[in-house]
Amino acid sequence: MTGLKVIIVGAGIGGLAAANALARGGIDVTVLEQARALGEVGAGVQLGPNATRVLASMDLLQPMLDRAVVPEAQIAFSFDDGRELRRVAFADKLKQTFGFPYLHMYRPDLLDVLAKGFGGDLRLGAAVAAVEEEPGRVGARLASGEVVWGDVLVGADGIHSVIRRMLHGDVPARFSGYMAWRGLCPGDAGRAMRTPVVSANWWGPGAHFVHYYVAGGRYLNWVGVTPHDGSAVESWTAKGDIVQALRDYGGWHYRVADIIKATPRAMKWALHDRDPLPFWSKGRVTLLGDAAHPMLPFMAQGAAQSIEDGFVLRRCLEAADDVPAALKRYERNRLERTAWVQSGSRKNEHLFHLADAAAVAARNARMQGEVDANPEAVQPDQSRLFGYDPVYDSLQD
Repeated sequence: MTGLKVIIVGAGIGGLAAANALARGGIDVTVLEQARALGEVGAGVQLGPNATRVLASMDLLQPMLDRAVVPEAQIAFSFDDGRELRRVAFADKLKQTFGFPYLHMYRPDLLDVLAKGFGGDLRLGAAVAAVEEEPGRVGARLASGEVVWGDVLVGADGIHSVIRRMLHGDVPARFSGYMAWRGLCPGDAGRAMRTPVVSANWWGPGAHFVHYYVAGGRYLNWVGVTPHDGSAVESWTAKGDIVQALRDYGGWHYRVADIIKATPRAMKWALHDRDPLPFWSKGRVTLLGDAAHPMLPFMAQGAAQSIEDGFVLRRCLEAADDVPAALKRYERNRLERTAWVQSGSRKNEHLFHLADAAAVAARNARMQGEVDANPEAVQPDQSRLFGYDPVYDSLQD
């Protein structure tokens, strides 16, 4: 379909990745972002081969590699004594198997590469208040009263999406019962502790702790997930207290405490997700990323799934003569996969946080046994997750 104009609401990872994909397909794109600057929101982002193959197809992989860290392995540690519970090769192994690398990125770096790669009409300070629909076109009404018109409107405006609310009503997100601490420990401090260049996940009773280097090793990004009463804000920028974070991880291995202590400040946010939506698209309006499928961070796939969305959307729009039909095809090609990742993230919530001693022992033995039986094998969920190719795989009609 030629001559299309697409309006994307939201300049996060999903919105900017979609803008790059669509623009490279010859589609006119305008991105509307309510914030007045693309600031340093968030911290670490993990991008599996399913995402980096999309970035490579848009000539954005090398700029990412210039700022990224490639983890040598994914390791699960026991929370108290630091034993390795499971080690899965990443780095060369994943690239050899799937053709593309696994990257750890600093979120502002990722957004900067995506924004520069787009280079098109990105309007900051443009808050969308409503959607206007007329025969043959759709518009985003801004808080200022201006209406920006186009052929397609994509809601990429996050878990609290205004566009999703217009399609599905004001249904609150589901609180998981957990909150996440996050912080950026100086990379030099991490190296002084001999913290390895891996994707590390410490599993403990009712909580877990993740860390990995970002920004070319400038920071050691960490995220600590603990039970919570829901009073923490669902926000990337709510301030936390290092002393309280240390208290939450009392009795854990000294490495966890050392990383927290070396961090200048911490943030916290309550973890929410949603059940899979029955539909994403209506008429000339559709959803993308967290607006469509917000998920818990326990598969590290939120950014990657959003990046996949944008490229599949481009392919569906390119191949059709009818906008509503193209958007329904996009939805059909994304609903099942994103629902599977949402479900897997909820399952990992349980897996990571087992407290019963017998259940923990059984989990650890089972997972280590899988690796011991075939240490060079790619795990089944990895194949389904990382082997998906939104660039070339056949799409459903």
